[in-house]
Amino acid sequence: MRVRFLPALPDKTMFSKVFSFIGGIRRFWTEMFSEVFKKSIWPKPKELAQYTLVVCVAVLLLTCVIFVFDLSLNNLISFLTNLVGA
Repeated sequence: MRVRFLPALPDKTMFSKVFSFIGGIRRFWTEMFSEVFKKSIWPKPKELAQYTLVVCVAVLLLTCVIFVFDLSLNNLISFLTNLVGA
């Protein structure tokens, strides 16, 4: 005589965990959209242009500083290697 087992029914807590996870994702997106589009204060076009100009000038200055350091170190290393004779 063989004993047959019925397949186990899915655990109800598994379904509740899945629905809870999906609900959490939905709540995250709802809060994120509310934060970004309703609670945030967006800059006026004039302010945006000023901020963009400040960022571009800062990037240009930083680029120049890095270029000068790179050129200086390159020349220093070339000078030292020529001095040693390698």
